[in-house]
Amino acid sequence: MRKNIRCFLHPWIYVFFLVLILCGCGDKQNKKWFTIYGGAIGGSFSQFAGGIDQIVKHSEANLKISIVASAGSVENTRRVNEDQNALGVVFASESSLGYHGQEVFAEGEPKSNIRMVTLLYFAYGQFSTLKNSDVHEFEDIVGKKVACGAPGSGTAQTLERLARSAGIWDKFTPIYRGGTAGGQALQDGQVKGFMWLVSVPNSAIIELTTIKSIRMLDLDTPAKKYGFYEKYPFYFSGKLPEGAYEGKVEPVKTIVMPTVLIANKAVPEETIYTILKHVYTPDGQQTMLKTNQAAAAMTIENAPRAFVIPLHSGAYKFWSEQGVEIPEHAMPVD
Repeated sequence: MRKNIRCFLHPWIYVFFLVLILCGCGDKQNKKWFTIYGGAIGGSFSQFAGGIDQIVKHSEANLKISIVASAGSVENTRRVNEDQNALGVVFASESSLGYHGQEVFAEGEPKSNIRMVTLLYFAYGQFSTLKNSDVHEFEDIVGKKVACGAPGSGTAQTLERLARSAGIWDKFTPIYRGGTAGGQALQDGQVKGFMWLVSVPNSAIIELTTIKSIRMLDLDTPAKKYGFYEKYPFYFSGKLPEGAYEGKVEPVKTIVMPTVLIANKAVPEETIYTILKHVYTPDGQQTMLKTNQAAAAMTIENAPRAFVIPLHSGAYKFWSEQGVEIPEHAMPVD
């Protein structure tokens, strides 16, 4: 009797497990998985990547995003170029130089698989020094040590570009520390300056101002003096926002870098279009602002500042619908 029952049940057990397997496969097939490369945990890059993930999670059940930490802009440019399911947060500088195979990207093939999606925020060149230091102008860093972000980071690359333009790159010592570690190095007297290309306000600088009195250098004047903007048109002239550090830092003129979202050209047009559509709703904008107040720069009017390489076809569709004028060099090439 028991033998007969087992024989009778076996086919139904097989059917049951077959249904489970097929349902599981169907679920995986319906869900589209993508990666966004951010930056250091807790940094602005990862915050913005997380904000986009949060918006998508609440808007598109079948669109799944995983956030991956990284060393920053240079690494993200390379990874997005290689990963057909990837997006990444980078500085506009690295997107342009990577796409054209210049500077740090000169070895190997140009990163021609990357495409522009949108502006995220503006990063301000914030060069801090102690209030009583003898560093008053950019050229005063000659013979001194300067903390300047991780090797290959957008901050380190920016300092090198400006220093090379000024002819002093080999006349000071870069110390590759950023964030809290860079601020700590300045606080402890290990360096004379701390360069950080980030959104305003920044937690590492806030922490520094609670312990030490600091000043920031004018980086805009040497940038104009040495032809920096002509050589690197993805930067522009700006000024540290008033009240950025509760009056503890006097606003100075400085260089500003658009921070952008890029994607591999193989990411489907509809995916990029859908992400942008949700990010630029009132609810999406509120989510981004709660993530980081620097998202206030994500306006339709500011968007073209990000268009330094060709747009992803999904981004072109979205921005064209918004009535944004697309420059010739940003037209889709796919």
